[in-house]
Amino acid sequence: MYVDFDAPSLIERANQGWYELATSFRLFGADREFLLALPAHLHSARAASRHRKSVWRRVRLLDDWDVMGAGCAVSRGMNEHGYPEHLLGSGAGRPEFAMLSLDSTVAVIGTTWQNGISSLAVPNPSDTEPVRNTIGWAATSEWDSRSDRAEALAWLRHHEPSTQEA
Repeated sequence: MYVDFDAPSLIERANQGWYELATSFRLFGADREFLLALPAHLHSARAASRHRKSVWRRVRLLDDWDVMGAGCAVSRGMNEHGYPEHLLGSGAGRPEFAMLSLDSTVAVIGTTWQNGISSLAVPNPSDTEPVRNTIGWAATSEWDSRSDRAEALAWLRHHEPSTQEA
């Protein structure tokens, strides 16, 4: 789903597209719950001390929601570099978020481009090469702590790619 910045009703159209994408790919579990990536330095001193960029938190979509507008505008203070940080983006109509279904079978990402905003779904993210490569790198990186490398390796073993029949 992509919406140009100059499109009429930008936020409403982006919200509608995000919700249709999230429901069609089954992001939501019981009671409309899912996982949301939040900045580690604001939500977990332990994770931040381990140089994690984000932590996953279980959240619920309320009846009265506005992901692309108010959700992207909620101020979360300053980031580690001294810039303003928002809950789901960099301001209203400027999404930057990652969401994951409770069973990890779909990721939904919101992002801002040069001329518009979009949401996209990644079914079975653990089967995708970029995800596996990133976690594989974390499993062998000397930059990460031994416990982080072990955690990444355990994730790779637990999430073996599903075999697809041709």
